[in-house]
Amino acid sequence: MSETAKLMPERRHFPRTQLQMKVQCIRFDPDGGDVVDVLDTINISRSGLGALAQRPYYPGQRVLLCLPLTSMGGRRNIYATVIRCRLAEEGYSIGLEFDATSSGIWQTDKPAAAAA
Repeated sequence: MSETAKLMPERRHFPRTQLQMKVQCIRFDPDGGDVVDVLDTINISRSGLGALAQRPYYPGQRVLLCLPLTSMGGRRNIYATVIRCRLAEEGYSIGLEFDATSSGIWQTDKPAAAAA
């Protein structure tokens, strides 16, 4: 571990769980791009989601994520805001923060992939 990593406090309030699946994303302000996008998720927590996208997003951009509830079907729509977007080898690495009204959903309902 580097000296810098030792000095930097952990900013996350909730632990992350690795999650690899495709999630449909609706962009409210696409700026000339498609409105519907597909994200490859990396991880999830009670407060947000890390994912890879094929096109750039910008901090502050609003989206609607369609997350599956169980392997038997159903979905939960969650509003989120883009916190960061960085160029990555596979496209763009984005960090999404769930809206305050959505942040507690994992207490009662968990997507099948996150529970596995």
